Amino acid sequence: MQVVRRTMLVVMMAWGGLASAQSPDAALANGWNAVCAGAAPGSGLASRCAEIFAGGANSRERAAAGNFLGEIPGQGRVATRDGAPDDAALSSQLGAGWSAFASADTGRLKRRDGVNEAPFDGDTGSLSAGLDWAPTAKWRLGLVANHARDDLDYVLSDGTLRTRFTGLMALGGWNLGDTVSLDGYAGRLQGDYRVRRAINYSLPSGVAVATVANASTDAVRKLAGLGLTWSLPAGAWEWQLGAGVDWQRTELDAYTESGGLGLALRLPAREVVSRRGRLDAALARTFSRDWGVWQPMLRLGWRHEYANPARPVGVRFVEDLNATTVRFNTDDADRTWGEAGLGAVFVFTGGHSAFIELRQRLGHDFLQERLLSVGWRMELP
Repeated sequence: MQVVRRTMLVVMMAWGGLASAQSPDAALANGWNAVCAGAAPGSGLASRCAEIFAGGANSRERAAAGNFLGEIPGQGRVATRDGAPDDAALSSQLGAGWSAFASADTGRLKRRDGVNEAPFDGDTGSLSAGLDWAPTAKWRLGLVANHARDDLDYVLSDGTLRTRFTGLMALGGWNLGDTVSLDGYAGRLQGDYRVRRAINYSLPSGVAVATVANASTDAVRKLAGLGLTWSLPAGAWEWQLGAGVDWQRTELDAYTESGGLGLALRLPAREVVSRRGRLDAALARTFSRDWGVWQPMLRLGWRHEYANPARPVGVRFVEDLNATTVRFNTDDADRTWGEAGLGAVFVFTGGHSAFIELRQRLGHDFLQERLLSVGWRMELP
């Protein structure tokens, strides 16, 4: 009877550790008993479990940390960074009619200070090209093709994440008056994820495991936004005040890792939603030249995230016949932060315009971002 009670206590403790969301390392360290109970006989997972149980003091914690499950929560999070068209690309200082435009941006991402999501350094970039039509000076409609990428390298391991998204966005603009304009966008991008999760740990017994688990999956990014801009000209100077909302949903398909020496995982489909409010204030100065005019601009902005909170993620080991779920928390998203931008708009004679802007996040909790954007627009005959 006493043996039965102890067995039930162990099972309840293991179940409780898996059922309640916690940090990735703690969830797996507390869950080895339940996971290994379902390991297929003779499988790689059974071998790893035997090594861990015989590995000596803190072997479960070491093995858990060396699985780097903290790289998983941020897979959905990074795809919800700002994907809206650039403000300078949304607005136009050219005349009515048809025009073509193209833009590109490149940036750096850095995540630090999270508890449940692994730190990383990353490169990001996008290319856009499209057409728009202004039937009058008050209205403008456009369609733009966009390709975006994120390349993340995790700091604590050899793990990487590569994302690619391609799709179409519709743009619209309405000049409510001489100084007030309303702009909006909506789009859908089809993407894919390529995931490399490093597994690297050594146990007090001398056993060491060093391998990788690889996976790829499809994803969809849906986004929309609306913004209002108020311009206050004063001679050659101009204040621009803006407010808006941005919505984005990233849907990741389920995937199964390969490799991993028995430690490969199955991940369920996931969905991450972001809803952001934004306020901007910009000061610009117009200079006239023989070739046209140019307008340098300094912009300060405020951003607030109304969604995207911490949430549980559950994973299962491929060779666990019981399909035990190891559940852990993501981190909260950055809630409020600022942005500073320095740029310029150029309007040339002959129906051409261009813009350039360098933008930097300020006062963030986790994710630092710096972005350089350039673009060109030309009137069509």
